[in-house]
Amino acid sequence: MVENRIVCCSKCGKELFYISNSYKMAVKIRCIDCGKSKQPKKRIRNTAVANFARTKKGVRKDIHLTYSFRSATEANFARILQYHNINWKYEERAFTFEGYKTRPHVYIMDFELLSTAKKHKKEAAEGLTIGFYEIKGYMDARSRNKLRRLKKCYPEEFKTTCVVLYSKYKKKDIEFCEKLGYRYLFYGELEKHYKTLIKNWE
Repeated sequence: MVENRIVCCSKCGKELFYISNSYKMAVKIRCIDCGKSKQPKKRIRNTAVANFARTKKGVRKDIHLTYSFRSATEANFARILQYHNINWKYEERAFTFEGYKTRPHVYIMDFELLSTAKKHKKEAAEGLTIGFYEIKGYMDARSRNKLRRLKKCYPEEFKTTCVVLYSKYKKKDIEFCEKLGYRYLFYGELEKHYKTLIKNWE
């Protein structure tokens, strides 16, 4: 009969299981409690991942019954378009980048404006012209690569693309857009003007 021995936790000494005496342990074993890290998880700060995690995603029934917006910023921009009776689409145009080994290989544009503001509205939709609109509350390295490749691979669509930056204080984002020649708007300025005019503003 093969004799067994008890294997204990190398940290607290708790008895865990039996093994044969002929088996030699190559590593130390810890129980579940001792194996857990006692150090608190580090908070992710000042990154696009952390900022995107705080966005409010989902369908807004006052805008569209099936479009699932990725943030309140996108939803509010759609409300501005509705306010001016502009014909638009959301995430329906995908640009593919061929010949690249690294990501991104596909760029799905946020908004495509198919018409300008109707004449019967009291005020014109300043800065909103026919073309593509990309909402960039937080611009990371991947976002910049998408915009670079869009300009290179789709020069005609690039000419009609506008980047909606979150604030006029995002100097790096402004410099990036100006360097590549992208037209841009500030969401903060739009918010000041429209939040008291549009119902359900977030």
